[in-house]
Amino acid sequence: MEDSLVLWRVVCHGDRVPDELPTQPPMPDAKWSAGSLRITSRTISAEEISEALGLDPHDKFEQGSLAIPCNPDSFRRESSVWILTSGLGSDRWPDEHAAALIKLLEGRHEALARLAADCEVELLLGFGSENGQGGCVLPSDLLKEVGLLGIDVVLDLYPPTPGDVSSTAE
Repeated sequence: MEDSLVLWRVVCHGDRVPDELPTQPPMPDAKWSAGSLRITSRTISAEEISEALGLDPHDKFEQGSLAIPCNPDSFRRESSVWILTSGLGSDRWPDEHAAALIKLLEGRHEALARLAADCEVELLLGFGSENGQGGCVLPSDLLKEVGLLGIDVVLDLYPPTPGDVSSTAE
């Protein structure tokens, strides 16, 4: 992730690309996961979403803002976007990310229901595995809580790249 931040700084600020970016060799069978709550709206600002929920997001973008702030030619966002991450490390399972996000929403069910009338509310769960194998269980009680909140679940799966597959087959 640090490598991508370095590249972002280079692209946005015009710095010279370092000759050697620090990299780590992939670990065999490395797995990762992530979780976040994403709320988007064409009628409610990201700031208003924060006020309604009484939560500060980890990231937010207002409708009409540039998708890439350092590139004036990038497209402008059609919707406001509000993102709250689980706060857990990538070594945790997707169900743990989901449970942490549900806990952050405790006492905010009515506010979330009001927002859902004008917003798209999604629980994003990402998972990747170097060898392409893996999965998780989303317990029924957790799914029930998500369902009661009226939140859609998006599973974002990242298969290995062709280089990953060949390196694990050796």
